[in-house]
Amino acid sequence: MLRPATPADHVHYARLFPDLATGDPVLPPDRWLDTIAPGTLIAEDGHGSVIGYAYLQILQGNCYVRHVAIEPDRRGQGRGRMLMDAIAARLRAVDCTRWCLNVKPENEAAVRLYRAIGMTTRHTMTAFRLDWDLAARLPRGDRSVIASLVAPADDAAIEAAFAMPAGQIAEARKRPDLVLLRLVDPARPDDAGLGFAVYDPLFPGAFPFRVAAATLAPPLLAAIRAHERPDTPYIQLVSEDADLTAALLAIGGTVRLSAWHMAGDVPGPAPSRHPPSAPDRC
Repeated sequence: MLRPATPADHVHYARLFPDLATGDPVLPPDRWLDTIAPGTLIAEDGHGSVIGYAYLQILQGNCYVRHVAIEPDRRGQGRGRMLMDAIAARLRAVDCTRWCLNVKPENEAAVRLYRAIGMTTRHTMTAFRLDWDLAARLPRGDRSVIASLVAPADDAAIEAAFAMPAGQIAEARKRPDLVLLRLVDPARPDDAGLGFAVYDPLFPGAFPFRVAAATLAPPLLAAIRAHERPDTPYIQLVSEDADLTAALLAIGGTVRLSAWHMAGDVPGPAPSRHPPSAPDRC
């Protein structure tokens, strides 16, 4: 059975989240309630015991499955498949037709499960920690760009340019602690595909972090740094582009996590409505 998380479920999140080995800290109760709890579903067995949880972000026809965690003593019993099947049923009920997630390649059991429910690998994502002095070593291009905050009128063009699900930027904007930035070429202000980032100063980190070319990363990072807290000597970001990943590795960026991004159609009966096809990246 799946149920929405309550404030009392922070203890289950705090116990299970470290097993995902993302390197991220366990959020304190107040931040968890504000950020993760609203999209968290608690999985219970027939006796009311918690056996795991999932954290979902549902947009317009797309679901990003951010966390899937199962109690260690319940693994290898088909609980992961039961949890994913239960999530799929909930998604079908709201006409959500696509889902995606990230999984470590070495987690062979999880990879087999996700392939069995129709997901395929789309790209590799790499999470970096980058000291600011290293960031200054990134090669810069000669294109003149400026950074600006993202206005709601920019959302659709940026999402289309970077193959993002519709509504992802608006969802991020609901959190006042996040900073939404884009790159603009004054000579071509309508070009929405130069650079985009969502920065969380409390983490601190940027995801998504998208640039049209690795040489555009420096001006976007400079814009992010203007919003950092004074005690933050580094930036964390997620690269989903091979050229950017290579550039970050070349300057000595520290890899915190490397994972496959997998995506597919939500299995099961067709929804009552048929939203347009969604992009692979979400």
